[in-house]
Amino acid sequence: MQKKIIYKKKYISLSVVNDIKSYYEKINDSLLDSAGPYPNPKSKLGWASCWDRQLHYELPRSPIHKIVNQLKTDFGEFIIHDSSIRYLSAPILPHSDIRGVDWLKENKSKGFKEGLTFLIPLWWKDGHTPGTAFYSCPANLNEPLYTDMPNILPAYSDQYTEEARNFSVRKIIKWESPGDLIAFESFQWHGSCQWGDVTYDRETWSKEFLSIETWREP
Repeated sequence: MQKKIIYKKKYISLSVVNDIKSYYEKINDSLLDSAGPYPNPKSKLGWASCWDRQLHYELPRSPIHKIVNQLKTDFGEFIIHDSSIRYLSAPILPHSDIRGVDWLKENKSKGFKEGLTFLIPLWWKDGHTPGTAFYSCPANLNEPLYTDMPNILPAYSDQYTEEARNFSVRKIIKWESPGDLIAFESFQWHGSCQWGDVTYDRETWSKEFLSIETWREP
């Protein structure tokens, strides 16, 4: 049975999106405090990933509380184990969000169950239409192969091109508007995709989005 992928258009309004952006831009923290884009020899660009801004749940007036309450009303109770506003510098290759065997064992011992990951786009560069791709691994012959979509999916570097053989494309969600919601059950292979002619710059970012990863309670 395939894990769920959910897409809801305009899940939050543009006014709420603007409230979130404005609120966190006024907080005196620095994106440079987060790891930022890192060298990645698997990517043709040579780097990948993003800066992360903490959501500061300790601040009672933060608009994030309204978003989390709405998610819990619509999807049921959950425990947040990782969350931030992500400022993505370059597309991310397929990944499953599994941190490692010890991480899995630790959370399994606590009785946690796979939850949902929630992505809410906040902004992206003009001329750039982002998306989220979901993959089957190993590849399924009844689905488009990773290599069938070189103009949409991020390119592997020459020495790692063969890794693309592991993936077929199960589903692609094209982001239509800030405030949309992409939700999916944990540990699915997924990654960035894009339409349009965008030049990536390691010193800045091409899109911003809320990312909230959760467990279901024991």
